Amino acid sequence: MANAQKKEYSMEDFENRYHEITKLYDFSEELVSTVESELVQDPDKQLEIVEPLINEIGDATDLLAEEFLFIAEGKKNKTPSKASKKQIEAGLRKIFTAISDYNARVKDISKKAHGSIMNIADPVVQKIQRQVEEIVVIFLEFIQVSLQSIMNKAELDTLKARDARIALMMHQHSLAQQQ
Repeated sequence: MANAQKKEYSMEDFENRYHEITKLYDFSEELVSTVESELVQDPDKQLEIVEPLINEIGDATDLLAEEFLFIAEGKKNKTPSKASKKQIEAGLRKIFTAISDYNARVKDISKKAHGSIMNIADPVVQKIQRQVEEIVVIFLEFIQVSLQSIMNKAELDTLKARDARIALMMHQHSLAQQQ
């Protein structure tokens, strides 16, 4: 990971990474639009399902965007970053937990309906999940976050299987710690 620490980043690199983080706001808007969709029979029930996720994504995105700005400013000025590893981990954990809670709400409703129901928001939630995984990679470029404290083992295993960069970064982190 030492190589990644020495990499020079342009302002455009930082702006692109910041934009990847703030894309979560767009996905929150997509979740809101599911409530207003003509395909939804009960908008209040849909709001009840997606609102907690929307709120958590908004709060976490605010925090993650702010922490990334601390990282970018530190790199730009070649000064120690004011970014907080604990804050970053908390923000990421908040989103993973909110997604898990959303899935539990949908599953509970599906059980009550005696069938397998797919919520109209499920594809958006899947996009959010992939975007958060990209954000994890972004933060791993700059700061050693503990993925075990962010997500559960099943989520981590799925992430490592889906994205070889994560497995490689985790391996490099463990090698760096041994030295």
